[in-house]
Amino acid sequence: MRKQIWMLIIFLAPAIVSAQSNSGMSEDMKKMMEQAVKAQACMQDIDTSEFEKLEQDGKKMEAEIKALCNSGKQEKAQDQAIAYSKEMMALPAMKKMRECSELMRGMLPKMPFDNFEEEFKNKNICDEIQ
Repeated sequence: MRKQIWMLIIFLAPAIVSAQSNSGMSEDMKKMMEQAVKAQACMQDIDTSEFEKLEQDGKKMEAEIKALCNSGKQEKAQDQAIAYSKEMMALPAMKKMRECSELMRGMLPKMPFDNFEEEFKNKNICDEIQ
């Protein structure tokens, strides 16, 4: 996810630079460019080491959840996935990422795990990862 956001910023940067020199730019475009610059500045404050740890922890958690699913413990896998998503979304880096993404509302995809419990209310994680 971090890579997707940085890639979006990298792709937006040339557009921002070229659009700033275009005096005929629409007000909506100007506003979007301003929001992209603000979001980029906001993301510079994020501790990327938390994302590296999160990536490692996520791989371990995925393996644990798959093992639970494979052994027929779907409910336990679901509970563990929900608990992990809540823990992950409480991390300072994720809170900051949500804050920064608010600046780009409508231009960035919804953050995964943000509403994990609600999204998996009527389905099981095991059905999604198999």
